[in-house]
Amino acid sequence: MKQVSRYTTEHTVMYSETDARGVLSLPSFFALFQEAALLHAEELGFGETYSKQENLMWVLSRLLLEIDAFPKHRDRIRLSTWPKQPQGPFAIRDYILESEEGTVCARATSSWLLLKLDTMRPIRPQTIFANLSMEGIGLAVEGTAPKISEIDNDSKQEMEVTARYSDLDQNNHVNNTRYVRWFLDCYTPEEITTSGNLHFAINYLQAASYSDKLLLRRYDTESDSSVYGYLEDGTPSFSARIERKSD
Repeated sequence: MKQVSRYTTEHTVMYSETDARGVLSLPSFFALFQEAALLHAEELGFGETYSKQENLMWVLSRLLLEIDAFPKHRDRIRLSTWPKQPQGPFAIRDYILESEEGTVCARATSSWLLLKLDTMRPIRPQTIFANLSMEGIGLAVEGTAPKISEIDNDSKQEMEVTARYSDLDQNNHVNNTRYVRWFLDCYTPEEITTSGNLHFAINYLQAASYSDKLLLRRYDTESDSSVYGYLEDGTPSFSARIERKSD
């Protein structure tokens, strides 16, 4: 049985990865996580090469990101990622993002589905992980990324977006980072904080494709703010929620 170790990569925050606040943007967190996950999965033998051979596809289903502090432009950061034991149909992967000095900036946990390309139905990932030992590898976040339930009250704001070519990934679906950008587009610059101490969770429910139109609905409560995206036929495409952690 092969012992799994953490995959670690170092990175300098680029100007293109920052937002109007001069810090690492939410979509850039997701882009870094995605690339590290792809590279580590390939190293472990169930990444892109394996998936193509077996006519399979990994898709991100849920992610929970806990931010303590936002890295700034040109900061040197270190990202570590590793898989945890699968739960039901989900493969679980954690992340820790640290400063060059070792201070934790953010923690995250993600849930992935492994789909058969001919049916687009998930298969259980337990077989892939059967010969891997994750004993003692630890965790970044307790539990798994949550399911975000729909809200019944009236939305505060609605807007429509259309999926364009630049939104697409190699599977011709909207890339997971684009949904995060759509979420942010529902807010004004004044509503976006730089202080950290945030929880951000997202569920990917139904992939959007080129020229699909989505209706985004924003809902606010005293403790959090959510955005739900719906395809033209009313099918939920994604849901995302942000909340400030208690000090």
